Amino acid sequence: MVFIGNRDQKFAIICNDESSNSLLSNERTAEIWNTLDELIATLLKSSAFAPEASLFAWKKESRHLASPREPYAWRAAIEEIKNSELTSMCQDFRGDAEKFVLITDKPAMLKIAGEITSSLLHSYTSRHRISFVPV
Repeated sequence: MVFIGNRDQKFAIICNDESSNSLLSNERTAEIWNTLDELIATLLKSSAFAPEASLFAWKKESRHLASPREPYAWRAAIEEIKNSELTSMCQDFRGDAEKFVLITDKPAMLKIAGEITSSLLHSYTSRHRISFVPV
């Protein structure tokens, strides 16, 4: 899992192969992206729903070309988020009230995971490279 720095810096997933590097995701702060990473790491501890490498390769590599396994791994992550009781699974985050509210916000976490899945599908089906960049 990749944790990114400055909490207030905004990041997004872009397509490197389309004109003017079109955005494939919404812009979000580092804190929000990191929170999804932490949620996925927490869920992976109790259920091996997908290999961690397949879930985070897009974030570690600039100009990433998705493999067919990556969108499927994120679809599994979406199902895991949907079917998990996030409040009980994320008790370790109760010490930070703001993070706890965000990490247990199922609709928000599903939306971000969906954008990642769509970006990976775009990369794989179009054979376009994607990057996770500051915007």
